[in-house]
Amino acid sequence: MSIPTLTTDVLVVGGGPTGLITSYFLLKAGLNILNIEQHKKEEQAMYGRACMLYGRSLELLDQMGLYDHIVDEGYITVTYNRYGEELDIRGWTFLQRALATVKSHFDFNIRQRVSENGFRRAIASLNSKAMHSPARLLDFSVDAGSEYPVLAEVLIAGAMTQVRSKYLIGADGGRSMVRSLARIPFPGSASGMKWIRIDAIVRSNMPSCRRGGVAIESSNHGNVLWTPTDNGRTRIGFVCPDQLYGENGEGVNGAVVMAEAKKAMYPFSLEFVKLDWWTVYAIGQRVAERFREGPVLLAGDACHTHSSGAGQGMNVGIHDASNLSWKLAGVLKGWYVDAVLDTYASERQASANHLIQLDKNISSLISGIIPKHFHAPPDADANEYLDKVFEESATFTLGFGVSYGENLLNQHNVMAPPSHLQVGHRAPDAAVFRPTMKHPKRLQELTSNEGKFWILIFPGGLDPESEQPRLRPSNIKMLNALRTYIESSSSFVNTLAPAFDFLTIVKGDEIFQTAETLGGVPIGRPVHDRTGEAYSTFGVDETAGAIVVLRPDWIVGLVAAMDQYETIGAYFRQFVRCRVEHRMQQMVSTVKVSTAALGEISLEGRIEERQKLS
Repeated sequence: MSIPTLTTDVLVVGGGPTGLITSYFLLKAGLNILNIEQHKKEEQAMYGRACMLYGRSLELLDQMGLYDHIVDEGYITVTYNRYGEELDIRGWTFLQRALATVKSHFDFNIRQRVSENGFRRAIASLNSKAMHSPARLLDFSVDAGSEYPVLAEVLIAGAMTQVRSKYLIGADGGRSMVRSLARIPFPGSASGMKWIRIDAIVRSNMPSCRRGGVAIESSNHGNVLWTPTDNGRTRIGFVCPDQLYGENGEGVNGAVVMAEAKKAMYPFSLEFVKLDWWTVYAIGQRVAERFREGPVLLAGDACHTHSSGAGQGMNVGIHDASNLSWKLAGVLKGWYVDAVLDTYASERQASANHLIQLDKNISSLISGIIPKHFHAPPDADANEYLDKVFEESATFTLGFGVSYGENLLNQHNVMAPPSHLQVGHRAPDAAVFRPTMKHPKRLQELTSNEGKFWILIFPGGLDPESEQPRLRPSNIKMLNALRTYIESSSSFVNTLAPAFDFLTIVKGDEIFQTAETLGGVPIGRPVHDRTGEAYSTFGVDETAGAIVVLRPDWIVGLVAAMDQYETIGAYFRQFVRCRVEHRMQQMVSTVKVSTAALGEISLEGRIEERQKLS
């Protein structure tokens, strides 16, 4: 009996957030994918696992089109010490102070199963047959010379199936079968510490207990986590005492966990209305030696595991999915060279290594143990050191500070005009106005992630000496030269794959007609910076202007002067493939206007006439 064979562009192993987000983006890009999850959806834990989404993760989901599928309520954090006194200087308050420095969404708490359901609905709206569960990867082999080099053996609903794919993504968790079969080492260490996590409907006399996330500084249970989540549930987390766990945890059960939670919440009361889920788990940190092995790529917990101390698990997986999906989609669509995928491995592995070192400190301090390298005095308070670590790493924890070094995609330009931008870092957001619109839009709302680079053109501000709203003559000259280059047959727009979108941001208010203000049609979509926020936030001089190249994930790839279009072209030619067709539709719309006057005669009872006058 022959074994049925399926052929797909990408086989994604793992139905958690990382695998689902990656699958969604690839489907949205028009690619064929197969996502397999070994557990039945109805048998997966209804609660538990990750529950915190930070601001940068929400940005990434929003730009990919997934935020609306899981949108929920955010929570503000407060902190109590062991005496029940509210503090505004420790615990999770660092998140709110860090959020005050960026203009973005608030963080919000939502249990992983709930967010996964939203992602599944989004995938089903694109292709209801893309997901299979239960389906388990048994083995795979790679034939580098084949168009579909990966041949996988998969058990789908109990039936053996062969799946041929161009790429295989392992997003199948810390015990990754993909990683194991690829023989990629997963080195790391175990701390010996154990934590308890609970999801339940509870009651407490703690003030404002549904207001936000709380850190309670306990004498015996470390830094206790209290986080309200969706549907009236609360996540409670604390250190598991050694005497409670014993040698192998044989005495731990739901009743024991609830009783210990009441002790951890002291001096506040705790009453359980309904216990949904609980877990005891060991704390350790591991990072895969390689995130890529030819057509095999690892993402999420399959390539890095750590504690939940800073709520990074799902957030880091979202960063992995966002970084990988647009690169892989572009390679498969023939836009980008294969080396672009190497930047996924190098960028995300470096970020994971940074997180692991940070997590070692955080998990130890949450457990009430000050690491030796802190050289703390004997009577030091671990919570004070934890607050310092949290403060110093706040922007990284929130995701806004996640950055990447110089590489093929992130290139420093020595001739770039001065700005507030750093190559390899997230670009700032700002409020701008579409023409004729009364209310502003965020730049990120206007630059969705479709796998293309966004080229932001800052042509400058209005001429203060002009009676009409027009750019300065020097700025008009630079913009016209740029437009002429872009429209030329040799420009990167007309010789490379269509991997670019443009946005022209003109500074000024009372702009009645964009083309008149610019001295010609805008390049791409025009927006008005009426308040000057965009120019100020980006640090662009309105008299000189600038061109900012943003990757699809809103990371700054290149900053250039208005006359450095050849530099931009050279940048893209390093990784964007040449066009296959002789000519494709130009990115820049041009308007051809006859110089002859046009006259019309339109009278009742007479055929309408038009006359061109020379």
